[in-house]
Amino acid sequence: MRLKRHAPLIESTLKRAAVRPAASSLCNRCRRYASSQAYPEKVAVLGGGISGLASAYFVAKEFPQSKITVHEANKDSGGWIQSRRVEVPGGDVLFEYGPRTLRPGKDALITAQLIQELGLTDNVIFTKKNAPGAKNRYIYYPDRPQRLPAAGDDFSFWHLVELWSSGLLAGIPNVLLEPTRACRPSTLRDESIGSFIERRFDKRLANNLASAVMHGIYAGDVWKLSARTLISQAWQIEGFGGNIYRGLSKLLENPSSPVRQALFHPHDLAMYKAIEREVDLDETFAEHLAGSAMFTFENGMAELISTLKSKLENHGHVEFKFGSRVQDYKLAETNPQEVEVTTGSTESLSTEKYDLVISSLRNSDLTPFVTVMTVNLYFPTPNLIPQKGFGYLIPQSVAFEKNPERALGVIFDSDAITGQDSAEGTKFTVMLGGHYWDGWEHFPSETEGFEMAMSLLQRHLKIKEKPTHYHVNLSKDCIPQYTVGYEDRLQKYAHQVADQFKGRVRIVGNQVGGVGVNDCIKGAWSMARGLRGVAWKEPHTGLERALHPDVAWEVAPASTGLLSKRKPQ
Repeated sequence: MRLKRHAPLIESTLKRAAVRPAASSLCNRCRRYASSQAYPEKVAVLGGGISGLASAYFVAKEFPQSKITVHEANKDSGGWIQSRRVEVPGGDVLFEYGPRTLRPGKDALITAQLIQELGLTDNVIFTKKNAPGAKNRYIYYPDRPQRLPAAGDDFSFWHLVELWSSGLLAGIPNVLLEPTRACRPSTLRDESIGSFIERRFDKRLANNLASAVMHGIYAGDVWKLSARTLISQAWQIEGFGGNIYRGLSKLLENPSSPVRQALFHPHDLAMYKAIEREVDLDETFAEHLAGSAMFTFENGMAELISTLKSKLENHGHVEFKFGSRVQDYKLAETNPQEVEVTTGSTESLSTEKYDLVISSLRNSDLTPFVTVMTVNLYFPTPNLIPQKGFGYLIPQSVAFEKNPERALGVIFDSDAITGQDSAEGTKFTVMLGGHYWDGWEHFPSETEGFEMAMSLLQRHLKIKEKPTHYHVNLSKDCIPQYTVGYEDRLQKYAHQVADQFKGRVRIVGNQVGGVGVNDCIKGAWSMARGLRGVAWKEPHTGLERALHPDVAWEVAPASTGLLSKRKPQ
């Protein structure tokens, strides 16, 4: 019946096809070829940062016969992860220009597995949970570093009084009023973290505490960053219970569960369950991780990069092309089962076809970025300041005259990580800029950056000594900002990638799965796992989670057991 009704259309289609037999035949051959492929013969990885390197590694594990080409615009891999040893009197010290530590937990399990497979477990430095670098964390307010209470702390009553009298904790009593606050309107799809905290608790908590935390992670503005994305548990718990207090109470109502419950996006929950099944850690390594607050490597975070790169170079089917800036990538006109990647400079372009492309390149429509300057300083005098700990962050509420340099915080490197330096002394890293520099066309020079860092240390920590060695590093547009409306933009982007590339391009990177190193590695693993078997032929993007932003979250145990799977020595 249907055939007869559409007979004129079918006849018309056949007539049109008859005038282009070669193209139709080619398309059919392409389809037959694609359906017979057991694995992607040629894979391009765009970007040689941690997301790109991890993607190449995990894809090579899934398809060891695939030829993988990593295109990187710079002269080397690693992206923002850079470590450098500096010779000083009596030995050397390590300067980290970017990320310097990793945090254990469920989001670090893939990283831990990778470290183990790379043979780096003996090179890992652990900071125990009771070490000063783990327990002692400060916020600068209003004119001095204030040490925050920590789990298992021995804070005295008078220390708490001093902390309260400083004004840092202003607004805390209003937390008790949270159950009386109305739930957000059903039409509110997102809001800033600052707005969320002001609406549920008190604006001062956003300006004093939350803004400091966001400076340390995202170098971002608490009044622009998305609450729905970056404090998703609190956002979802409010919706789950009508207010946060009632939402938490509902999570505790399950008497059959001996562990704390939390809310999870179904996609995330499925991924964590897969991680628990597939990750198998050495028992000793797992126990060290479980007892630590953070970890890194003897030669800095760049040791992970260099080892991963070396592993890929020795694979036999992985090629690196440095200085290979990607200009464009699109489906091939002659074969929609392939992607054409154009690289090089405008004077010398090169185009190559691939069966699959993994892109960690940025999309300017998805997020803005902030620029951060780090200033590493080494002083030969040990214990230069009385404070011991990881360092301090500076909230947005600190007056301009107390922070004219627009600093985000200071890391006490000598305490934060021990075991990397052979020389005694004191190290700091001053972090400048971030959202304070939004819209700037020109940034401070190295000399200006050094002078700003020294001015800050002299005023905040009373340091008068001059450093014997320092390094200033400007990381332009280094941290994506998940601003209000991010979930909706990501959903739109996911649909665009799906429609444009029909499953031949998968997306990874710090714009789509979190800005941390653990996030990037976990995202690369999840993407590669989604290619397994013949799934690489499916019309996916690596952004499947984003396609369902409004799905109901599920209740499940809050943490994945780090020691749930052990491999005996």
